[in-house]
Amino acid sequence: MPSPSPSAAARARPARAPQLDEIAAFARVAELGSFTAAAEQLGVPKSTVSRAVTRLEDGLQVRLLQRSPRAVALTEAGRRFFGDVAPHIAGLRDAAQALDAYQGQPQGTIRLSAPPDGGESFLGEMLVEFGARYPLLSLEVDMSTRRVDLLREGFDVALRATGELPDSSLVVRKLLDSYVQLFAAPAYLARRGLPRAFEELADHERVVFLPNSRRGQQPVDGPRSVRDAMATGRIATDDFQLIRSVLRAGGGIGPLPRVLAAPELASGRLVHVLPEWSQRAGTLYLVYPSARHVPRNVAVFRDFVLAWVKRLAC
Repeated sequence: MPSPSPSAAARARPARAPQLDEIAAFARVAELGSFTAAAEQLGVPKSTVSRAVTRLEDGLQVRLLQRSPRAVALTEAGRRFFGDVAPHIAGLRDAAQALDAYQGQPQGTIRLSAPPDGGESFLGEMLVEFGARYPLLSLEVDMSTRRVDLLREGFDVALRATGELPDSSLVVRKLLDSYVQLFAAPAYLARRGLPRAFEELADHERVVFLPNSRRGQQPVDGPRSVRDAMATGRIATDDFQLIRSVLRAGGGIGPLPRVLAAPELASGRLVHVLPEWSQRAGTLYLVYPSARHVPRNVAVFRDFVLAWVKRLAC
């Protein structure tokens, strides 16, 4: 008595859900009409394709392909099944090709958190240059003095200016050290005179930088005459942007980061006061959530920023 065919034997077992690799192998054989051609396109041995199709038929408990030494043909059930799955297989291929294109050409949106003190100086210029290099990438920039939670709030990357190392749970890349110096408007100096020595600061209106708005904290280091004179003033704030506005309006002498003061010096709106004095105010870091499987968008932004800052420092 002849032994039952594989399909007949399979009918004695419960049907199981087909696997995606089995369907993909069947679809390629159906398209090409050949196990050999399908194996070549898939980059696997012919036996692998044949076993995948057999497992699919056994699982579905139906013959999908008629095999002969010279040809392969779809059965009626095979034609129906192929017609149902072919659009989905094509969709998966399109999705994979789109992902390949995405990996090759960065696109999408980067959410960036940055301190406001850099927004009107180097950051604006840097972002414009980045956008020109990667035209398919968009940037959403949140300018805030608060320390955002990158993961919880959905940010991809952040710039942080601080005197302390950022959260160790994040990937941290140092960009540059920030230094502050003293500046004033030409109109103020014309009215009150340009101080020639540190001791003369005591006779001037002073705009004071107080981190976290804590009065009594010494805002500057350096010679004692500078430290004492700049410890108090009629206007005190933790925002360098406000200090810059007050100085431009002629409100006195005050500290600014060099990178923030540079365009004001170039335009003549501010004048460098006591240029021999300089104080390190903190460090600018680039931070992002994970070192493993860094999204391509974050990686290209990281590499661009590191190269841009290196060029800026030269």
